[in-house]
Amino acid sequence: MGGNMPAIFIDGPYSAPTEHFFDYEVGILIAAGIGVTPAASVLRSVYFRWLHGRDKLLTRKVYLFWVYRDIGTLEWFKDILVAVEEQGLGSVVEVHTYYTGEVPPSAKLENAPSNDKYGSHIVSASAGMTSYVGRPDFNNIFEAVGGLHPRTKVGTFFCGPKPMARKVRRLAHRWDKRLNKAAKTRLEFHSEVFF
Repeated sequence: MGGNMPAIFIDGPYSAPTEHFFDYEVGILIAAGIGVTPAASVLRSVYFRWLHGRDKLLTRKVYLFWVYRDIGTLEWFKDILVAVEEQGLGSVVEVHTYYTGEVPPSAKLENAPSNDKYGSHIVSASAGMTSYVGRPDFNNIFEAVGGLHPRTKVGTFFCGPKPMARKVRRLAHRWDKRLNKAAKTRLEFHSEVFF
């Protein structure tokens, strides 16, 4: 093997933000569109850890907030949601979905319960679930979750487009300061973005 060989440089490996999810007692997963893939992986891990050693699971509460445009996309996610419910993980995992597409004329649009902190209108979705209509109000989300978990370090994990990541990061930092001052709750933000 003689001759001049090109120099090759390797950069990495890089860890995924959700790699640190299980370092927190409370985790918030925020996903937009296909960004739900890492969140689905975390939910599957929570499910299997719950089945095989829940006493060793540091994470006590998981919130998923997923924004999507195609009402049919819930269908592929249905298996993990049904499994979570069947295993009694409903007290550990809360899933909130937000449909931002055009509401089909055949869909039944309803008001959310008046005490619902996460959205105002809901629509029946394809997987037998209901989704909020419109974008989530992250101010309400961070305030509500932070209020439920005083003196807790809350891992906040985002996967989605860069502009949304900037907005969510800015709000998470703002609420981290407010919640830390009021209740010693910390919001630690991690993100993975795509274009």
